[in-house]
Amino acid sequence: MKHLSFKVLIFCILMPPLLYLLTSNLLGSYLTRWYETDIKNVYLSDIDNVLNGATPLAEAIQASIDTYRRKSTFTDLGGRIEVTVTTNEGNILYPPAYKEDTLSELPSDPVKLAEQNFKTLEKGLNLEVRAVIPPYALISIAILMGYILIFLGLLYGYYRKALRSVRADDARKADEIRRLEALEKSHKERAQNLANERESLLSEYQEIQASLEETKQKAEKEEEELFEEIERLEGKLSENLSLQNEQDQEISQLKERLQDLEKARLARNHQREKAAERLGKRFKVLYKNIDISDRALSGLAEMDDDMSLKAEELIHQLNEDPSLVTVKRKVFSKKGKATVFEAVFAYKGRLYFRKNSQNRVEVLAIGSKKSQAKDLAYLDTL
Repeated sequence: MKHLSFKVLIFCILMPPLLYLLTSNLLGSYLTRWYETDIKNVYLSDIDNVLNGATPLAEAIQASIDTYRRKSTFTDLGGRIEVTVTTNEGNILYPPAYKEDTLSELPSDPVKLAEQNFKTLEKGLNLEVRAVIPPYALISIAILMGYILIFLGLLYGYYRKALRSVRADDARKADEIRRLEALEKSHKERAQNLANERESLLSEYQEIQASLEETKQKAEKEEEELFEEIERLEGKLSENLSLQNEQDQEISQLKERLQDLEKARLARNHQREKAAERLGKRFKVLYKNIDISDRALSGLAEMDDDMSLKAEELIHQLNEDPSLVTVKRKVFSKKGKATVFEAVFAYKGRLYFRKNSQNRVEVLAIGSKKSQAKDLAYLDTL
């Protein structure tokens, strides 16, 4: 979970079943209206035999609807078409209901049967149709799997992008750590040299003191010179000790600076992500005719107020009428799969956009001349 946002993960888990339920309901409503219109045109297709008394009205309706349902691709995919046909008096003509006295009630005379059929038709029929998509149907499974695959692809793309960003930050951090480690190693070597020199001076000092004690009685005349030599060596030793303390303090300061740099980097990344998230929410409300990528939002969040205002002015033009935007040049990716347009704002600003398969404008990246090389490299990956 280091490189993946918990919110994005929850979004990609919850959206497939929610979209599946929404799609099933909308598709069921649409198919209900469509099949109601279609069945209304065919359930009385044998009207001539009905009016001639050759076929009872209920049997003709049953045969027409059963034939229609058998030929329906929707039922082959696991869906159900529930049809109910009733008279205005409440008698059910379809689906067929078994009655013991049905055959005795039917007139054998075609003329009487035709008269009875005509009277029923004259009173009017009520047709109710409902398209049902069961959860276990093939079409339901296909819809759910389609949404799952779509959001798995989005999740994988987001993970790859976050992983690249983290790796770049880790590489910069590792370079800085190596530089500071090399500097620390250099200071330690200097401190070790000073310590060795101090030990050497201490040894020399001790030897001089021993020699002084041995020669004190023999060389009273040289006593003053010997004391001066001792003072000189002690001063040098004190100077070396002071230098070593300074080196130790400098090493401690470098370690504290390294920790401050790491905290500052984490704080900047957090602020930039928050700013990009706020911009994304605001743009989704203000600019509904275009799509803005996370990279573009991140680049916009890093700009100062003047640059960001100019960039948003350009985004507003793209949302209202893309033809009003002056295109500086076309940028072709190395793979040859994407043609991207480059627009300039505030002299140094660069905005890259394209039109997707739905003819919607998609803002891919926003940056400046300094970030142009990185933005073009990103466009080559599309």
